[in-house]
Amino acid sequence: MQSRASLASWYALLVLSVATLYAVIDRQVIILLSQQLKADLHLSDTQIGSLQGFGAVLFASIAAFPLGWLADRMDRRVLLSLCVIVWSIGIATCGLATSYPSLLVSVALLGAGEAGLSIIVFALIPQLFAEKQRMTANFIYYAASVVGGGVGIALAGLIIDHIGVISHLVPTGEFTRETWRLVFFAVALPGPVLAIAIVFLRLNSQPAPAPISTATAIELPVLNFRAYLAANWKAISAVFVPFGLVILGASAVFTWLPIILMRRFEMTPGAVGAGLGTAMVLGSVGGLVLAGAAAKTMKSRWGVMTPVRVSQIGYSLYALIIPLYLFARTPAEIFVIATIQMGLGIGGNSLLPTVVQDLAPPQLLGRFFAISTVSSTLFGVISPVMVGLLSDHVFGPANGLQMASLSVAFPAVVIGATIYWLADRHIARTIARVRAPDTSLPLPSGELAGDDRWPPSTARNEA
Repeated sequence: MQSRASLASWYALLVLSVATLYAVIDRQVIILLSQQLKADLHLSDTQIGSLQGFGAVLFASIAAFPLGWLADRMDRRVLLSLCVIVWSIGIATCGLATSYPSLLVSVALLGAGEAGLSIIVFALIPQLFAEKQRMTANFIYYAASVVGGGVGIALAGLIIDHIGVISHLVPTGEFTRETWRLVFFAVALPGPVLAIAIVFLRLNSQPAPAPISTATAIELPVLNFRAYLAANWKAISAVFVPFGLVILGASAVFTWLPIILMRRFEMTPGAVGAGLGTAMVLGSVGGLVLAGAAAKTMKSRWGVMTPVRVSQIGYSLYALIIPLYLFARTPAEIFVIATIQMGLGIGGNSLLPTVVQDLAPPQLLGRFFAISTVSSTLFGVISPVMVGLLSDHVFGPANGLQMASLSVAFPAVVIGATIYWLADRHIARTIARVRAPDTSLPLPSGELAGDDRWPPSTARNEA
């Protein structure tokens, strides 16, 4: 593969980023419409939480590994296009829902389609960019996706508040009487166009894996998926479990924060979308800048563990911010806290895709990112439901939803950050095995000592 990416590769990255923005808008629309869905379909907080948990997240985790398996065996562009079509159908059928069960089925379809997005995109990036530009491409895509998250919630709020502009153009019927149904129909329209654009992306040839010695191949089978997992389960768990716990904590806050603001301060969806969208964009940009600067400055010291270190620090600081919501008395204060928290969370996660790519050979990337998705979504399944149950049955009506949210988020993130820090040795060992012995990035001093040093000694190889 050429050392520098072509214009077609950067265009492909742009299209994939737009696909991520589209997925964010679809998810945020459901959150911002929660109050209207609660009133019209008579939903409880537990049921609203289960839409994000058992509906979107559980079915995403079920679909993730089959999609990862397919991503290693068929044209990834075609597969991603099919995923876009599926989740577009899912969001459209939300507008046809007449009860909680029918809405749950539609959200499940949405989650199953979106499950393939990050899996396929991060498996596609090595087909678009050479090793020297891969971390940059990962960082740009991640930056676009997280900044797009803020833009997405703002756009979703605008669509909800201004759907009345076109409502008079739609014939009145059973499924157009409520304006929230028109919102779901409207956001489903771009799906087919985006799917066509993805199919026609131009890819480079699949990059060859880095050269690996015979001794390495014996210790770390690169083609046998089960053997690879068995040989490296400690490192895999050390990355995916903390990431899942942080996702659990973040979901407990940001899934419910729009609803908390609408209930507590009687804000409109548009106002909430604008406020949180601004907070997410500012926080994301700040977090990305800080993470990028830290990675560039500390690369010579941290070596291949640089992305891991950035995540560890970000997660630790993220946990410290969560209790500040207890002291917020105005929407502005909540938006400021959300901005800081978003910056730390985004900064912590910004280089995580590179960590995942460094833990697996190219032949297994689709399935490996599927495991990443499954591990995070399994934690995400229980987060909204836990908050809903605590809100309905434990905490009182006054600020009960906020207390439930923070009670789930804070311990989850603290535990995740702690596990991540304690697992340095296992992560460094696996990264060293996968990378070529003559890697251009130095191993962190003191990380691998004694028999754990890489490459192994001659006596060990012969054994």
